[in-house]
Amino acid sequence: MAFSQQPRYGRAASEFLDRYGNGIEEFDEQRLMLLWDCFILEHKLSNGRTVVEQFVAAHPQLPESEREMLLGWQDVVQGPFQVIRREGPALIVESLVDELTYRVRSNMGPDIFRRMPRKSFLIARLVAVGDEWMLSGPVNLLRTAERDIAYRLAMDMALRTPEAVFRNPEKLDLAWKQQRADRDRFIRFFGSDLVVVPGEQAQARLNAFYAFSREELLGGPEPDGPPAGVVVTLPEEMVESETVALIYDETDGIGFYTEFGLVEQAFANPGLLRRRRWREHTLEYLHDDSVEPMVIRRLAERNPDKATTVIRKLLKRPKFDWNRDGETLLREVKPGYYARPPRPRVSPVSERLAAFVVQK
Repeated sequence: MAFSQQPRYGRAASEFLDRYGNGIEEFDEQRLMLLWDCFILEHKLSNGRTVVEQFVAAHPQLPESEREMLLGWQDVVQGPFQVIRREGPALIVESLVDELTYRVRSNMGPDIFRRMPRKSFLIARLVAVGDEWMLSGPVNLLRTAERDIAYRLAMDMALRTPEAVFRNPEKLDLAWKQQRADRDRFIRFFGSDLVVVPGEQAQARLNAFYAFSREELLGGPEPDGPPAGVVVTLPEEMVESETVALIYDETDGIGFYTEFGLVEQAFANPGLLRRRRWREHTLEYLHDDSVEPMVIRRLAERNPDKATTVIRKLLKRPKFDWNRDGETLLREVKPGYYARPPRPRVSPVSERLAAFVVQK
Protein backbone atom coordinates (compact mmCIF):
# COMPACT_ATOMS: atom_id res chain seq x y z
CA MET A 1 0.00 0.00 0.00
CA ALA A 2 2.75 2.44 0.95
CA PHE A 3 4.63 1.69 -2.27
CA SER A 4 1.51 2.37 -4.37
CA GLN A 5 1.00 5.77 -2.75
CA GLN A 6 4.28 7.20 -3.99
CA PRO A 7 3.94 10.44 -6.00
CA ARG A 8 5.02 8.68 -9.20
CA TYR A 9 1.76 6.71 -9.18
CA GLY A 10 -0.41 9.72 -8.39
CA ARG A 11 -1.48 10.52 -11.94
CA ALA A 12 -2.13 6.89 -12.87
CA ALA A 13 -4.18 6.36 -9.71
CA SER A 14 -6.23 9.51 -10.32
CA GLU A 15 -6.98 8.47 -13.90
CA PHE A 16 -7.95 4.99 -12.73
CA LEU A 17 -10.30 6.34 -10.04
CA ASP A 18 -11.83 8.84 -12.46
CA ARG A 19 -12.43 6.12 -15.01
CA TYR A 20 -14.04 3.62 -12.67
CA GLY A 21 -15.61 5.80 -10.02
CA ASN A 22 -16.40 9.28 -11.37
CA GLY A 23 -14.04 10.96 -8.93
CA ILE A 24 -12.70 10.11 -5.50
CA GLU A 25 -15.07 12.54 -3.75
CA GLU A 26 -18.02 10.24 -4.41
CA PHE A 27 -16.46 7.11 -2.91
CA ASP A 28 -17.25 5.70 0.47
CA GLU A 29 -14.34 4.05 2.26
CA GLN A 30 -15.19 0.53 1.10
CA ARG A 31 -15.50 1.58 -2.53
CA LEU A 32 -12.16 3.35 -2.40
CA MET A 33 -10.50 0.32 -0.78
CA LEU A 34 -11.90 -1.95 -3.48
CA LEU A 35 -10.72 0.25 -6.33
CA TRP A 36 -7.29 0.73 -4.78
CA ASP A 37 -6.91 -3.04 -4.40
CA CYS A 38 -7.75 -3.41 -8.11
CA PHE A 39 -5.30 -0.62 -8.99
CA ILE A 40 -2.42 -2.24 -7.11
CA LEU A 41 -2.93 -5.84 -8.19
CA GLU A 42 -4.57 -5.79 -11.62
CA HIS A 43 -4.35 -2.42 -13.39
CA LYS A 44 -1.75 -2.22 -16.16
CA LEU A 45 0.24 1.01 -16.03
CA SER A 46 1.47 2.80 -19.15
CA ASN A 47 4.54 0.54 -19.22
CA GLY A 48 2.37 -2.56 -19.28
CA ARG A 49 3.22 -3.60 -15.72
CA THR A 50 1.16 -3.59 -12.53
CA VAL A 51 2.10 -1.83 -9.30
CA VAL A 52 2.75 -5.18 -7.61
CA GLU A 53 5.08 -6.19 -10.47
CA GLN A 54 7.03 -2.96 -9.98
CA PHE A 55 7.12 -3.56 -6.23
CA VAL A 56 8.71 -6.97 -6.78
CA ALA A 57 11.21 -5.51 -9.25
CA ALA A 58 12.16 -2.81 -6.74
CA HIS A 59 12.83 -5.39 -3.98
CA PRO A 60 15.34 -7.90 -5.40
CA GLN A 61 16.19 -9.07 -1.86
CA LEU A 62 12.83 -10.83 -1.50
CA PRO A 63 13.01 -14.65 -1.31
CA GLU A 64 11.84 -16.37 -4.47
CA SER A 65 8.82 -17.85 -2.68
CA GLU A 66 7.63 -14.38 -1.69
CA ARG A 67 8.23 -13.00 -5.18
CA GLU A 68 6.09 -15.80 -6.63
CA MET A 69 3.37 -15.18 -4.05
CA LEU A 70 3.22 -11.44 -4.73
CA LEU A 71 3.13 -11.87 -8.50
CA GLY A 72 0.42 -14.51 -8.04
CA TRP A 73 -1.76 -11.85 -6.41
CA GLN A 74 -2.39 -10.41 -9.87
CA ASP A 75 -4.70 -13.39 -10.41
CA VAL A 76 -7.51 -12.38 -8.07
CA VAL A 77 -10.43 -14.70 -7.34
CA GLN A 78 -13.53 -12.63 -6.77
CA GLY A 79 -17.27 -12.79 -6.64
CA PRO A 80 -19.93 -14.19 -4.34
CA PHE A 81 -18.87 -17.01 -2.01
CA GLN A 82 -21.08 -19.02 0.32
CA VAL A 83 -19.76 -19.78 3.78
CA ILE A 84 -19.54 -23.54 4.35
CA ARG A 85 -18.00 -23.66 7.85
CA ARG A 86 -15.30 -22.44 10.20
CA GLU A 87 -12.18 -24.60 10.34
CA GLY A 88 -9.80 -23.47 13.08
CA PRO A 89 -8.40 -20.04 12.16
CA ALA A 90 -9.76 -20.28 8.61
CA LEU A 91 -13.11 -19.98 6.87
CA ILE A 92 -14.15 -22.54 4.25
CA VAL A 93 -16.15 -20.94 1.42
CA GLU A 94 -17.48 -22.09 -1.95
CA SER A 95 -17.53 -19.84 -5.00
CA LEU A 96 -20.94 -19.49 -6.61
CA VAL A 97 -19.15 -18.85 -9.92
CA ASP A 98 -16.60 -21.67 -10.30
CA GLU A 99 -18.02 -23.99 -7.59
CA LEU A 100 -14.55 -24.52 -6.11
CA THR A 101 -13.88 -24.52 -2.36
CA TYR A 102 -11.40 -22.06 -0.82
CA ARG A 103 -9.78 -22.11 2.62
CA VAL A 104 -9.62 -18.43 3.56
CA ARG A 105 -7.69 -16.44 6.17
CA SER A 106 -7.73 -12.76 7.07
CA ASN A 107 -4.75 -10.55 7.87
CA MET A 108 -6.99 -9.03 10.56
CA GLY A 109 -7.06 -12.35 12.42
CA PRO A 110 -9.70 -15.11 12.68
CA ASP A 111 -12.04 -13.12 14.94
CA ILE A 112 -13.43 -11.35 11.88
CA PHE A 113 -15.02 -14.64 10.79
CA ARG A 114 -17.38 -14.61 13.78
CA ARG A 115 -19.71 -12.30 11.88
CA MET A 116 -19.75 -14.63 8.86
CA PRO A 117 -22.07 -17.48 9.82
CA ARG A 118 -22.60 -20.68 7.91
CA LYS A 119 -24.73 -20.28 4.73
CA SER A 120 -24.19 -16.52 4.61
CA PHE A 121 -22.57 -15.01 1.51
CA LEU A 122 -19.40 -12.96 1.04
CA ILE A 123 -18.77 -10.52 -1.80
CA ALA A 124 -15.00 -10.57 -1.63
CA ARG A 125 -11.64 -10.77 -3.39
CA LEU A 126 -9.16 -13.54 -2.59
CA VAL A 127 -5.43 -13.87 -3.28
CA ALA A 128 -3.34 -17.01 -2.88
CA VAL A 129 -0.96 -17.49 0.04
CA GLY A 130 0.64 -20.88 -0.39
CA ASP A 131 -2.14 -23.48 -0.57
CA GLU A 132 -4.61 -21.17 1.16
CA TRP A 133 -6.25 -17.85 0.36
CA MET A 134 -6.41 -14.43 1.97
CA LEU A 135 -9.07 -11.76 1.87
CA SER A 136 -7.85 -8.80 -0.19
CA GLY A 137 -9.69 -5.50 0.08
CA PRO A 138 -13.14 -4.97 1.60
CA VAL A 139 -15.72 -7.68 2.25
CA ASN A 140 -19.48 -7.31 1.97
CA LEU A 141 -21.60 -9.77 3.92
CA LEU A 142 -25.02 -10.95 2.75
CA ARG A 143 -27.36 -12.86 5.02
CA THR A 144 -28.77 -16.23 4.00
CA ALA A 145 -32.07 -14.49 3.24
CA GLU A 146 -30.28 -12.31 0.69
CA ARG A 147 -29.43 -15.31 -1.47
CA ASP A 148 -31.09 -13.79 -4.55
CA ILE A 149 -28.63 -10.89 -4.56
CA ALA A 150 -25.66 -13.26 -4.38
CA TYR A 151 -27.08 -15.48 -7.13
CA ARG A 152 -27.74 -12.54 -9.45
CA LEU A 153 -24.18 -11.31 -8.97
CA ALA A 154 -22.81 -14.79 -9.63
CA MET A 155 -24.90 -15.22 -12.78
CA ASP A 156 -23.83 -11.84 -14.11
CA MET A 157 -20.18 -12.61 -13.44
CA ALA A 158 -20.39 -16.07 -15.04
CA LEU A 159 -21.84 -14.60 -18.24
CA ARG A 160 -19.64 -11.49 -18.44
CA THR A 161 -16.30 -12.97 -17.35
CA PRO A 162 -16.13 -16.64 -18.36
CA GLU A 163 -12.49 -16.81 -17.24
CA ALA A 164 -13.76 -16.76 -13.67
CA VAL A 165 -15.77 -19.92 -14.35
CA PHE A 166 -12.87 -21.64 -16.10
CA ARG A 167 -10.78 -21.77 -12.93
CA ASN A 168 -12.62 -25.02 -12.49
CA PRO A 169 -11.18 -27.44 -15.10
CA GLU A 170 -14.41 -29.41 -15.17
CA LYS A 171 -16.26 -26.23 -16.10
CA LEU A 172 -13.75 -25.55 -18.86
CA ASP A 173 -14.28 -29.03 -20.33
CA LEU A 174 -18.04 -28.55 -20.12
CA ALA A 175 -17.80 -25.15 -21.84
CA TRP A 176 -15.95 -26.65 -24.83
CA LYS A 177 -18.63 -29.34 -25.04
CA GLN A 178 -21.41 -26.75 -24.90
CA GLN A 179 -19.72 -24.59 -27.52
CA ARG A 180 -19.42 -27.54 -29.91
CA ALA A 181 -23.11 -28.31 -29.42
CA ASP A 182 -24.08 -24.66 -29.93
CA ARG A 183 -21.96 -24.42 -33.08
CA ASP A 184 -23.66 -27.53 -34.42
CA ARG A 185 -27.04 -25.83 -33.92
CA PHE A 186 -25.73 -22.72 -35.70
CA ILE A 187 -24.64 -24.79 -38.71
CA ARG A 188 -27.96 -26.64 -38.83
CA PHE A 189 -29.85 -23.37 -38.65
CA PHE A 190 -27.81 -21.33 -41.15
CA GLY A 191 -26.41 -24.16 -43.29
CA SER A 192 -22.80 -23.08 -42.62
CA ASP A 193 -20.57 -21.79 -39.84
CA LEU A 194 -20.18 -18.51 -41.77
CA VAL A 195 -23.07 -16.44 -43.08
CA VAL A 196 -22.99 -12.89 -44.48
CA VAL A 197 -26.18 -10.84 -44.18
CA PRO A 198 -27.19 -7.19 -44.71
CA GLY A 199 -26.57 -5.23 -41.53
CA GLU A 200 -30.24 -4.32 -41.18
CA GLN A 201 -31.14 -8.03 -41.10
CA ALA A 202 -28.36 -9.19 -38.79
CA GLN A 203 -30.19 -8.77 -35.47
CA ALA A 204 -33.34 -10.46 -36.74
CA ARG A 205 -31.37 -13.42 -38.11
CA LEU A 206 -29.46 -13.73 -34.86
CA ASN A 207 -32.64 -13.55 -32.79
CA ALA A 208 -34.16 -16.28 -34.95
CA PHE A 209 -31.15 -18.48 -34.25
CA TYR A 210 -31.48 -17.92 -30.50
CA ALA A 211 -35.19 -18.74 -30.68
CA PHE A 212 -34.33 -21.94 -32.57
CA SER A 213 -31.74 -22.83 -29.92
CA ARG A 214 -34.12 -22.19 -27.01
CA GLU A 215 -36.82 -24.29 -28.59
CA GLU A 216 -34.43 -27.16 -29.18
CA LEU A 217 -32.89 -26.95 -25.71
CA LEU A 218 -36.17 -26.74 -23.85
CA GLY A 219 -38.10 -29.17 -26.01
CA GLY A 220 -35.53 -31.83 -26.85
CA PRO A 221 -33.05 -34.11 -25.10
CA GLU A 222 -29.99 -31.93 -25.89
CA PRO A 223 -28.76 -30.69 -22.46
CA ASP A 224 -25.91 -28.45 -23.59
CA GLY A 225 -25.90 -24.85 -24.74
CA PRO A 226 -26.41 -21.33 -23.43
CA PRO A 227 -29.07 -20.72 -20.78
CA ALA A 228 -32.50 -19.86 -22.11
CA GLY A 229 -32.96 -16.15 -22.54
CA VAL A 230 -29.29 -15.35 -23.21
CA VAL A 231 -29.08 -13.21 -26.36
CA VAL A 232 -26.69 -10.73 -27.92
CA THR A 233 -27.75 -7.23 -28.93
CA LEU A 234 -25.64 -6.01 -31.83
CA PRO A 235 -24.28 -2.44 -31.61
CA GLU A 236 -26.02 0.22 -33.70
CA GLU A 237 -23.05 0.83 -36.01
CA MET A 238 -23.01 -2.87 -36.89
CA VAL A 239 -26.71 -2.95 -37.72
CA GLU A 240 -26.28 0.13 -39.91
CA SER A 241 -23.38 -1.36 -41.92
CA GLU A 242 -23.84 -2.82 -45.40
CA THR A 243 -22.95 -6.36 -44.40
CA VAL A 244 -22.27 -8.33 -41.24
CA ALA A 245 -20.67 -11.76 -41.05
CA LEU A 246 -21.86 -14.19 -38.41
CA ILE A 247 -19.09 -16.74 -37.87
CA TYR A 248 -19.22 -19.62 -35.40
CA ASP A 249 -15.68 -20.92 -35.26
CA GLU A 250 -14.87 -24.21 -33.55
CA THR A 251 -12.22 -22.57 -31.35
CA ASP A 252 -13.08 -18.87 -31.22
CA GLY A 253 -16.82 -19.32 -30.85
CA ILE A 254 -19.44 -16.99 -32.28
CA GLY A 255 -18.37 -13.58 -33.59
CA PHE A 256 -19.87 -10.69 -35.57
CA TYR A 257 -17.84 -8.75 -38.13
CA THR A 258 -18.87 -5.41 -39.64
CA GLU A 259 -18.47 -4.77 -43.40
CA PHE A 260 -17.22 -8.29 -43.96
CA GLY A 261 -18.52 -8.14 -47.53
CA LEU A 262 -16.06 -5.38 -48.49
CA VAL A 263 -13.08 -7.28 -47.06
CA GLU A 264 -14.26 -10.50 -48.69
CA GLN A 265 -14.41 -8.71 -52.04
CA ALA A 266 -10.90 -7.30 -51.56
CA PHE A 267 -9.46 -10.77 -50.96
CA ALA A 268 -11.26 -12.03 -54.06
CA ASN A 269 -10.21 -9.05 -56.18
CA PRO A 270 -7.09 -7.30 -54.79
CA GLY A 271 -7.47 -4.55 -57.40
CA LEU A 272 -10.27 -3.12 -55.24
CA LEU A 273 -7.64 -2.04 -52.72
CA ARG A 274 -7.03 0.99 -54.92
CA ARG A 275 -10.37 2.24 -53.61
CA ARG A 276 -10.39 3.82 -50.18
CA ARG A 277 -13.32 1.94 -48.58
CA TRP A 278 -12.00 -1.49 -49.47
CA ARG A 279 -8.45 -0.59 -48.41
CA GLU A 280 -9.44 0.96 -45.08
CA HIS A 281 -11.74 -1.85 -44.00
CA THR A 282 -9.23 -4.55 -44.98
CA LEU A 283 -6.49 -2.78 -43.04
CA GLU A 284 -8.84 -2.50 -40.08
CA TYR A 285 -9.45 -6.25 -40.16
CA LEU A 286 -5.69 -6.82 -40.04
CA HIS A 287 -5.05 -4.52 -37.08
CA ASP A 288 -8.29 -4.62 -35.05
CA ASP A 289 -7.89 -6.86 -31.98
CA SER A 290 -11.60 -7.71 -32.07
CA VAL A 291 -11.08 -9.54 -35.37
CA GLU A 292 -9.52 -12.90 -34.57
CA PRO A 293 -6.73 -14.34 -36.76
CA MET A 294 -9.10 -17.07 -37.96
CA VAL A 295 -11.14 -14.47 -39.88
CA ILE A 296 -8.12 -13.40 -41.95
CA ARG A 297 -7.04 -17.03 -42.27
CA ARG A 298 -10.44 -18.08 -43.62
CA LEU A 299 -10.36 -15.33 -46.25
CA ALA A 300 -6.77 -16.05 -47.24
CA GLU A 301 -7.17 -19.82 -47.53
CA ARG A 302 -9.79 -19.40 -50.25
CA ASN A 303 -7.02 -18.21 -52.57
CA PRO A 304 -3.53 -17.94 -51.03
CA ASP A 305 -2.11 -16.29 -54.16
CA LYS A 306 -4.62 -13.45 -53.99
CA ALA A 307 -4.06 -13.19 -50.22
CA THR A 308 -0.36 -12.74 -50.96
CA THR A 309 -1.21 -9.86 -53.29
CA VAL A 310 -3.52 -8.28 -50.70
CA ILE A 311 -0.82 -8.21 -48.02
CA ARG A 312 1.84 -7.02 -50.41
CA LYS A 313 -0.34 -4.09 -51.49
CA LEU A 314 -1.66 -3.19 -48.04
CA LEU A 315 1.57 -3.46 -46.06
CA LYS A 316 4.03 -2.72 -48.87
CA ARG A 317 5.88 -6.00 -48.42
CA PRO A 318 6.90 -7.07 -51.94
CA LYS A 319 8.47 -10.37 -50.81
CA PHE A 320 5.54 -11.52 -48.68
CA ASP A 321 4.09 -14.97 -49.42
CA TRP A 322 0.95 -16.11 -47.59
CA ASN A 323 1.83 -19.81 -47.56
CA ARG A 324 5.24 -19.08 -46.07
CA ASP A 325 4.62 -15.94 -44.00
CA GLY A 326 0.89 -15.89 -43.21
CA GLU A 327 0.98 -17.30 -39.68
CA THR A 328 3.98 -15.16 -38.77
CA LEU A 329 2.10 -12.09 -39.94
CA LEU A 330 -0.97 -12.97 -37.88
CA ARG A 331 1.17 -13.29 -34.75
CA GLU A 332 2.74 -9.94 -35.56
CA VAL A 333 -0.46 -7.95 -36.09
CA LYS A 334 -2.54 -9.70 -33.41
CA PRO A 335 -0.13 -10.42 -30.53
CA GLY A 336 -2.84 -10.10 -27.90
CA TYR A 337 -4.71 -13.09 -29.30
CA TYR A 338 -1.66 -15.34 -29.03
CA ALA A 339 -0.72 -14.09 -25.56
CA ARG A 340 -3.42 -16.23 -23.94
CA PRO A 341 -4.69 -19.77 -24.48
CA PRO A 342 -7.94 -20.21 -26.44
CA ARG A 343 -11.04 -20.18 -24.30
CA PRO A 344 -14.67 -21.03 -25.09
CA ARG A 345 -17.13 -18.19 -25.57
CA VAL A 346 -19.81 -20.22 -23.79
CA SER A 347 -19.92 -19.91 -20.01
CA PRO A 348 -21.54 -22.85 -18.18
CA VAL A 349 -23.42 -22.07 -15.00
CA SER A 350 -24.11 -24.31 -12.04
CA GLU A 351 -27.37 -26.19 -11.65
CA ARG A 352 -28.43 -23.97 -8.78
CA LEU A 353 -27.85 -20.77 -10.77
CA ALA A 354 -29.69 -22.22 -13.76
CA ALA A 355 -32.59 -23.17 -11.47
CA PHE A 356 -32.56 -19.66 -10.02
CA VAL A 357 -32.87 -18.13 -13.52
CA VAL A 358 -35.76 -20.44 -14.42
CA GLN A 359 -37.58 -19.55 -11.19
CA LYS A 360 -37.18 -15.82 -11.88
